[in-house]
This record gives sequence, structure tokens and C-alpha cells, in this order.
Amino acid sequence: ELTDYLDSRTHSLPLGQKQRLALLCATLHEPPVLFLDEPTSGVDARTRRDFWKHITAMTEAGASVLVTTHFMEEAEYCDRMALIYRGAMISMGTPDELKASCRGLPGVPEDLTLEDAFIASIRRYDAEHPQ
Repeated sequence: ELTDYLDSRTHSLPLGQKQRLALLCATLHEPPVLFLDEPTSGVDARTRRDFWKHITAMTEAGASVLVTTHFMEEAEYCDRMALIYRGAMISMGTPDELKASCRGLPGVPEDLTLEDAFIASIRRYDAEHPQ
């Protein structure tokens, strides 16, 4: 969906189109390993969904994709994840494993989300590593 911008310079593209172009350039040669730093930052919901479909298709084709994101609902798409806090990896596993590791902790709802698990993991880390 970049054909409307064929005669445009990259710097003049809207942010969402810049992100599309960056993903296109990064994946054009079908790399076996891909690092994406917040690839959906600044894009609309439809584009975000399209990005994740593309990322999922790449992993299903055998590529390894490492994605950084602040959006926990996006992290649910990942096979494995590492929660990073204050420069430390405080938890690692599948999204379901990370949620399971926080069930029963004080203040954690029964139907916890991945965001709840991340917050609970931060609290647990802070309790175990007082500054």
C-alpha cells in the first residue's frame, strides 16, 4: 500500500507510511533473523494488525523475529518474551507462563492480563531488589 508514495521522499512520508516502508525494507530480502524495535509505534490499529500478520507469517516460514514493544497486548503475539525493567531481565517465558507465574500474588486479579503480570513482576522484582 505504498504505491501512492512512489514519487515521495522518505522524509516527507507520514509516520505510519515511514514505518511501513521500514518494515518493507527490513523484510524484502527475507532475512532468517530480524530485529524490530517498536515496529508499530505511530501506526494506526489497522496497520498494527497488518504488521503483526506479516511478522507472524515470517516466523511461520522459519524466521526468528525479536520485537521490542511497550504494548503488552502486542506481546501476546510472541512465542516467548522477556520482561525488561531497569536494565534487567526480570522474567522470561511464554505469555501464559508469565501470567501463571504471577497468579496468586497480592493485588493480582484472577483474570490477569499480560500487563497485570508485567506490573506484578515489577513489584516482585522491587521487593526482592530494594534500592
